[in-house]
Amino acid sequence: MEDRWRLFVGCFVHHDGLASAYHHIIQLAQPFCSAKWVEPANLHFTFAFLGNLPRSLVPKLLKALSPLLHPYPSQLELTGLGVFPHWNAPRVLYVPVEDLDGQLSRVHRELHQILRNFGFALEDHRPFTPHVTIARLKHVRSPERLRMTLEPYLRYHFGQLAQFEPLLIRSILRPEGPLYSAVLPDIPIAE
Repeated sequence: MEDRWRLFVGCFVHHDGLASAYHHIIQLAQPFCSAKWVEPANLHFTFAFLGNLPRSLVPKLLKALSPLLHPYPSQLELTGLGVFPHWNAPRVLYVPVEDLDGQLSRVHRELHQILRNFGFALEDHRPFTPHVTIARLKHVRSPERLRMTLEPYLRYHFGQLAQFEPLLIRSILRPEGPLYSAVLPDIPIAE
């Protein structure tokens, strides 16, 4: 059986403002929920989840995507905290990414076009809502208390990202949390 890789196209988010607030948010939230917190080095937003693909397909996919896999200057704001699906039954805690100049949306459309041409069926019926997941909430004892406790961060301005860089990212699922690594064209595709 051929080796398969779990892949997505996304951007890592390394931001001092978010990093400095991250541990305080955990301290505030922990009394009201059990959660799997995303490691700070793994914070990212996703353009498209591709699934488990044969490793032999990776070089062709990387070649098709390569025209768009580079840094883009932009005006992205990290502002507030939100939850999916809603505050009455929160399952995901995230920071919205505001695309002030439309650059992120443009790149998203172009990436999706390349992926559709490559044969991927994408969830384009949903609007693109870029966000940085910071925790998957397993059990919330009091959604109302959680929301009240996190109130200082609901509209908090973490800061701006001056650029973003789409990458093809491999995700290896492990009990202690996923391991993410960028798949780069000049690195051999090996285990």
